[in-house]
Amino acid sequence: MRHPVFYTGSAIVQQIWCSARQSLTRPRYVFTVAEALEELPRGSARPNQAEDENDASNRKSGYDRSETADGNAAFLQLPLSPLMDPKLQNARTRYKTPKPEPSREPSEFQKRLSKNPYASALATPVRSCAITGVRLPNQFLIDFGLAPHPKTGKPWQMPRLALDSNVTILGEAASSTQTPQLPTTTSSNTDPGALSLSRNPARTVAGSYIISQRSAMKFMSDIKRRSYLQMVPHRWKLDTRFKTDNIVWREDMDEFVLDLMRRKAQRLLGYLSSRPAGYITACHNYEDVQKKHQPGAVLWLGNRIGDELDTTKEVPPPPYAMVKYRSASNIPVYNLPMLLGPDFLDQLRGSSKFFGGALAVIKQKRNTLESLMHLWKLMGYLASDADTGK
Repeated sequence: MRHPVFYTGSAIVQQIWCSARQSLTRPRYVFTVAEALEELPRGSARPNQAEDENDASNRKSGYDRSETADGNAAFLQLPLSPLMDPKLQNARTRYKTPKPEPSREPSEFQKRLSKNPYASALATPVRSCAITGVRLPNQFLIDFGLAPHPKTGKPWQMPRLALDSNVTILGEAASSTQTPQLPTTTSSNTDPGALSLSRNPARTVAGSYIISQRSAMKFMSDIKRRSYLQMVPHRWKLDTRFKTDNIVWREDMDEFVLDLMRRKAQRLLGYLSSRPAGYITACHNYEDVQKKHQPGAVLWLGNRIGDELDTTKEVPPPPYAMVKYRSASNIPVYNLPMLLGPDFLDQLRGSSKFFGGALAVIKQKRNTLESLMHLWKLMGYLASDADTGK
């Protein structure tokens, strides 16, 4: 049995002094590499092995641990956020990026398409007819708005052609030196909103649309008042400047619209014949049409005997008549006595020498696009009517 060792006072002081000197010569928690390896438990990985495994796991998870030029370890780089991913940004802005501007030099097909009146008519904005509900390009519709009557001040539903043709509500032509404006009124028995309505010409521009057919205008004139008010646009009913019950529809709207369309056609054709570019040329017969360059339409004026048309030599062309041009395309033939009527036709004949013969040709140019589109619209307005000869 080992007996306990009893230290005297001097021995205890010597033991404490040795411990203190040992702690002063070597800092606490500082070990050598050999001592650190001895302290590791059995079965654990060595530092180099653990570091290699950590680097492999970091590369697999997206971390990148690199070293700088001086050998020190650089900061760990986090994986790229999905919000900053270029692929994600490109996918989000793919359909929001504005398209590049078209080339300033159009192709040959684009040049031909810009001169085509039928393609231009189909490219106009689509609107809905107030009577049939059918949706068509607005080239085949007539847009209506509201304008105050000069005497009563009540809102009248009028076509926009009245502004384009410089015609007042009463059907009178305004002065050519004045700009087309809506008539105003200062009568004491006018509608409360008539004055403010007359100061806003945009009300006549933006309105309802009705299919461009004479029979549709007659239908609107023959229906009952209650049925007519049901076709009034809803935004007109919400307008506080006038009362919906006071809106007036002309009883002769079909004749009024026809007069406006004829007036515009005569003005457009007269302007083209006055230009020195030769947009309209006279022809003797249909064989002479084949010799013309870039014809867009044939104008049939008819043979005249005095002041009347001679229909014994040639039958007038029906609506939507076509003539073959060099066995490649069809050209429409417009019956001007039917489209313009005798009064506007006489004015047209007196305005230029090109309308003195039986036929005339309009070239298909960019400046003649509006005239060709309007003639097609005027023919469609009269084609469905039984009295096309009037």
